[in-house]
Amino acid sequence: MTASEAGRLALHESRDAAASRASQAALARNALYVALAAAWVATCGSLYMSEVLGWIPCLWCWYQRIAMYPLAVILAAGLVLRDHRLPKYALCLAIPGALASTYHILLQKVPAFARFESCVIGVPCSADYLNLFGFITIPMLALAAFVIVIVACVIALRVPLAAGESYLAQAPLPALSPSATVSLIVVAIVALFTLSGAMTRSRQAPPSITSTLPAAPSAVGTSREAAAALYEQACAGCHGPANAGMQLIREEYLRQHSDLEVIALIRAGRSATDPDNFSGKAMPANGGQIGLSDEQLVALVRYLREVRER
Repeated sequence: MTASEAGRLALHESRDAAASRASQAALARNALYVALAAAWVATCGSLYMSEVLGWIPCLWCWYQRIAMYPLAVILAAGLVLRDHRLPKYALCLAIPGALASTYHILLQKVPAFARFESCVIGVPCSADYLNLFGFITIPMLALAAFVIVIVACVIALRVPLAAGESYLAQAPLPALSPSATVSLIVVAIVALFTLSGAMTRSRQAPPSITSTLPAAPSAVGTSREAAAALYEQACAGCHGPANAGMQLIREEYLRQHSDLEVIALIRAGRSATDPDNFSGKAMPANGGQIGLSDEQLVALVRYLREVRER
């Protein structure tokens, strides 16, 4: 091989290496912006569920929020500041958050785990607000967001960097700076959830209670068995299991109040500081089950009387 051929070969190899590094840098950069979007969707989605839909977060929901909320801010700040150490910072929150989500999924799907948890802030951690296709739950969605962030960070950490080099100097769209791109993503996601929340609130009617009660629960899902299952899902975590006599439901309260009055209490909920709340725990409206009908609550109240007053 002549010197000129060796020079051309070295030039081609150098160009191939440079192209490979550029490709890796672009992949890492795009991955981190995807992670940013996932974190902000998860953050705004959790606020939408609790503030718009009224789904009270349980203890393990809060643990996941503690990891996700600052993660959304850290990803945005790291991309704006073009800090190549951003993946290391993000992993410090994403990994514990993913572990918390995994444990929460086990609490919901594995009965053996649910027995180790007790109600702490008013909502049982084993309860499902969302259960699409039998496996897509809120902690499952949170886990997906954490996994997206973790994968993006691992991809970014594998990019070889020369001294003073940063793959975050550019944004995915060459026409926009990193600051403009981050702002566009965050503002678009926040605006989307804000608009969706406003539309949802405008369609929601305040919970109402019929002035007269059905003579007897007749619809499917309002039998005694359904009422017992509803109690175990929404109430037992705070008020005690039915087979133990529902210790934290006062028998005298049930005797002194009508079914309508008890239903009104369940509909409204009760704060932990309410003078009539002797448990010291907040009772969420509808027991955290926002879709309950009046007929379901009638069946539930009659089930409470049957068990507590016998």
